[in-house]
Amino acid sequence: MLPTFKAAQKGAAMQTADGMKNRFFRTQRLGSSSVDSIRPFATPSSWLCGNSFFAILTLTLLLPAKISYGQDTANLSWLARATQTRSRQPDWVTPLITASANLEEAVIYDTSRKLQTNGSSLWTLGGPRGVQFVPFGKLQITYGATPYEVRVNSKSHDGFGDTSFAFKYRFASGNAENGNFAFSGLINTSIPTGSYQNGQQSAILSPVLLGEKGWGNFNIQTTFGAALPLAHSVSIGRQYSWSTAFQYHIGRFFDPELETNMLAYQGGTNHGQKQLYLLPGVIVGRFPVTRSAALTFGVGMQIATAHDRAFNHNLIFSVRVPLQSHGGRRSRFPE
Repeated sequence: MLPTFKAAQKGAAMQTADGMKNRFFRTQRLGSSSVDSIRPFATPSSWLCGNSFFAILTLTLLLPAKISYGQDTANLSWLARATQTRSRQPDWVTPLITASANLEEAVIYDTSRKLQTNGSSLWTLGGPRGVQFVPFGKLQITYGATPYEVRVNSKSHDGFGDTSFAFKYRFASGNAENGNFAFSGLINTSIPTGSYQNGQQSAILSPVLLGEKGWGNFNIQTTFGAALPLAHSVSIGRQYSWSTAFQYHIGRFFDPELETNMLAYQGGTNHGQKQLYLLPGVIVGRFPVTRSAALTFGVGMQIATAHDRAFNHNLIFSVRVPLQSHGGRRSRFPE
C-alpha cells in the first residue's frame, strides 16, 4: 500500500507541475492576415500582472531561439511570434538616426564622434536603442545602451550618460503586398543617471509619432517628437525634433540613405535655435550568422547646414544583430 500511495503522490505532483507549465507558456498563433488595422491598445494588464520589465528582459536574453513553449504545434517560440508580427510590416532596415515605425527584435550598439563648437570632440559609446524585443502583439520594448561620454581636448569629465527605456506600439501596417506602410507611436523615458553632468538634471519624457511608406525598393521614414523634462523645465527647456530618412535598397545587402534631422528649442540655453543636419550614410547587412541571427553595419556623417548648431561632422557607426526565427519572411535571412 505504501509504494502505491507514494506513486500516486508523485503522479499528482507531476500533473500539477505540467498544468502550471502549460498555463504559463501557453501562446496563441497569430492570424494569417498581412495587414494590421488601427484598434485600441490590447489590454496589457493580463501580461504585466505578476511580471516585471526585468523578468521579460531576462527571458528575452536567456531563452534560446529554438525552444518552443510547449509540444503543441499551435504554440510558437518567442522569436516565431515576433517574426509573425513583423511579417505584417515593410521589410526595411532601421536608419542610422531616424527611428523606424517597424517592430524589430534586435541588439543595436551605436558609436558617434561629434566635433563641438568649442573645438573639442565628444565620443558617445552607446545610445537609446540597445536591446529591442517584441514580447507580444504589436508592442516593442527597448532598453537603451547607457551611453559613455568621452571628451577630447576638454576639461569636462568623462562618464556615463542617462539611462533610457522606450515603448513602441504599431497602430497600423501592411507588408509589400498590402500597402508597404507602417504607423506607430513611441514613448521614450530617460532617467538622470549621468555622472559628472554628462546627463540631464531631470527625467525626460519623449512622445514620438513614426510613419513610413515604400514604393518598390525606395522608402521614406519620418518621425516627429518632443523631449519634455519632468522637472527643471526652465533651465533644460523643451526640444522638438523632426527627422526623415530616404532609403533605396540595392542588391541583397546594400541600403544607402540620406537623412534630415531638424531640432527646435524652446527655453533653456538654446532657446529659439533651429538646427538642421544632413546625414548621408549607408547600411550594409543583414549578413546571416546563424539561422536566427544576422549582422548589420552602418556608417554615416551628420553635417550641420544651419547657422545654429551644437556640433558638426558627427561621424556615426552602428552595429546591429537582428533576430528572428528561421521561418521568417525576410529574404536576407537563410531559409
